[in-house]
Formats: sequence, C-alpha cells, structure tokens
Amino acid sequence: MDTTRADQFGFMGNHHVKTPRLDAIAAESIVLTDCMAVAPTTLASHTSLFTGNYPHHHGVPRNGYMVSRDNLMFAEILQQAGFTSAGFAGSFAIDSRFDFAQGFDTYDQVFDVLVGDDGADENQRRAEKVTNAVIAYLDAEGVPDRLFLFAHFFDPHSPYLAPAPFRGMYDPNGEYGLLPFGDIDIDERLEASPEQEQLGRGLIAQYAAEISYMDFHIGRLVDELRQRGILDEAVLLLTSDHGETFMEHQRSFSHGFLVYQATMHSVGIIRLPGGEGGGRRIETPVSNIDLLPTLLEILGITPPAGIDGEAIPLAVADAPVPQRTRFGQATRPRKQHEADPRWMNILKARYIRSGRHKYIQTPYLGTEELYDLESDPSEQRNLLQDPSPEALEIAARLRAELTTWAESADPLPTRFDESQREETRARLRSLGYIIDP
Repeated sequence: MDTTRADQFGFMGNHHVKTPRLDAIAAESIVLTDCMAVAPTTLASHTSLFTGNYPHHHGVPRNGYMVSRDNLMFAEILQQAGFTSAGFAGSFAIDSRFDFAQGFDTYDQVFDVLVGDDGADENQRRAEKVTNAVIAYLDAEGVPDRLFLFAHFFDPHSPYLAPAPFRGMYDPNGEYGLLPFGDIDIDERLEASPEQEQLGRGLIAQYAAEISYMDFHIGRLVDELRQRGILDEAVLLLTSDHGETFMEHQRSFSHGFLVYQATMHSVGIIRLPGGEGGGRRIETPVSNIDLLPTLLEILGITPPAGIDGEAIPLAVADAPVPQRTRFGQATRPRKQHEADPRWMNILKARYIRSGRHKYIQTPYLGTEELYDLESDPSEQRNLLQDPSPEALEIAARLRAELTTWAESADPLPTRFDESQREETRARLRSLGYIIDP
C-alpha cells in the first residue's frame, strides 16, 4: 500500500476511518504495531522491502533511478526456490524500466490514469483495476504449488480523488476534521490560518476516502484468495512503503523530505497459513528491511548473507522480540543536497530508532531532535530544547550510532533513467500544460 499511514486503520486505533476489511484481516494475523519504513518515497522503500537492505546499500536514492542488477531481489530468491512470481504495479514509480521487476515471470503494469489526468503526477491505476488484474491472472493461469503474488495499491498518493461512492464519505467539518495523532487541531499545531485549516481538513477527509476505497478492493482480493482455497495455504503480508504528512511539522501534505512518524510508521500485518497466531500484536520496533528475512524464514528459505534486515520471531506466541536499532533516511530535497560522493542522501534528514527514543538529524540544516515516542507519538516535544542531562546522554549515544550508520554507505551503482522525462513532457504537452517556444 503506497503512501499509507499506519494510523488510518481501526486495528491501529483509528475510530474515524472505516477500514472493515483490513481490520478483519488483522484480527486473523500477527500485527506489527511499530513497523518503520527506511525511506519516505516509493522506489527506494520498495527496493529495501525486496532486498532486506537499506537504500545506502542497495543503491536506489529515490524515484527514477535504476535498481542495480547486483541486488538479489525477493522475486529472484523465490524464483530460485521454484516459485512462479507475478507482480501487479499500481504506479509508474515501480515500472519495470527501473529494473525493479527482477525475478518476476509476469509483471503487469497497465496504467489507466495518465500524467495530467485529475492532477496525476505519474501514470497509475486505481485499486479496483489492480485487484481485477490479479483476479484475471488467477483465472487465466491457475495456481501453481508455489506462487508469489505482489499487488501494489497506489490510491492514497496525491491527488486524493477516491471514486464514488467513497468520495465525500468523510465530512471535513465533522469529527474526522481532526488530525489522527491525539486529535490536535491543525491551527493549534501550526497556527494555520482559517483558510489553511479548512484546506487541511478537506485533504485529510479526501485521504481517508482513498483509504476506505483501497480497503474495499484489497478485501475483494482477499475474498478471491479465500474462495479459491489459496488464503489458508499462504502467507499474506500487508504493508506500506511510507506514509504522508498531514501538516504535523510543516504546512504541506507530502512525503520525502521528513522522517517523522507520519511518513515513517508503516502498516505491518502478517497472516500465517490458517490464521495461526492471529490476534498477536508485536509492539517492539521493527523495520521493513526485516520483512524479507521474516518471510523467507517462514518459507524455510535461507536469507541472503550479509543483508541489513533480521527475521522477526513469530513462532512462539509469548516470546519477546529482541530490541533492535533501526535507521532511515529522507530522499528529498533533490539535486542541491546530493553532491556528496559517498551517497546521494547522506546530507538529508535521517533517524535512528532505539526502543522508545527516536533521534533525528538533518545535516544540510544543521539540526537535531530527540523524541520519546511512548509519551509523544506525534513528535511535538523535542527533548533537545532545554534538555535534561538524561536527554543529552541519550542524544550523544544515538548521534554516534547514527553517524556510524550514515558513514557506512556503500551503495551499488545506479543512474537516473532519462527516458521518463521526455515521455512525461510529451504527455503534458498533449494536454496543453506545456507550450513549446
């Protein structure tokens, strides 16, 4: 699920947004309540999900760059184990031209919402069409003994334009016109003007409609898997690559620049065959780099040596998950802060997560922040403003660990795919958005 905040679902405690289908799946699953993304844009985060490595090792800094063929991707690992793999992309960001589709036998990327349509900034397709494509594949191909299905749902990405009857489902002036974290009003948080507050409320309501729309069509897909006898023989993972800011720390709805929880807290649901362990909630912080080794362990496949991720223990219901330190890094802004030869993102915002504490450092701005996520999940109280001795000690330790991690960058080679630029310009030109001199 692209651009999907973890706090938008009933099973995560949101009582405003209607997500009955994922709530039902979560009840049959093990829920990772504190799953962290490592990058706040699509291709970098998806490549981490598919390699078990941080971006500064797999080499993809942001959208539009090539995935090095030196990476060993999840579909390739499963292909070697005798799996048939079929992928269904919801947006151009993971188009096969970027070599993301390594190891897939079938990779379906038929986009029906093109650049410029309804304000779309890249080619994409709606959740209904993604689910329809997966069902059509199952109708045509049947189900081999070993099948990997990957479905990418892009709908909560801007522009937030859910189709009827979901559009207009939430009243921006009603109870959902409040921010999810602690129900803090937008104007209280950022001293927004009445116009900015009203715009923010409207966007939050439209985003919620996209979540409910996507929930419905993921539910349709799960119904098909259940009816065909696939679901209870399968491992089902539902996750998101990153979230979206709701004006928590700047007056915009976006992602890529910041590494606060709004964009770095991901959905994490693992349904084991037959719903084994359903209802368990793992609250220890984990990361989307941990999902690949976790799935491979369930399947009895040895993970690649030397990857950054570690398997999450799921087998014993009451076994504690060991604490682990996890990291992440922003992918924007572009160009002016990408000149360091060690790694394009090394000067951008980055975080380290250790237990309840999260330390954020933004080298190009020269700033640092420390938050206690147990008492301050919306990251509104920087403990380094008028810090206590304890806060200074924690920050010093985490700063040293984060610096060591950042300077361990050793990215695989990549390059920007130039072909996309002219295709996008040609499309916008055809719609009259670009006038040639």
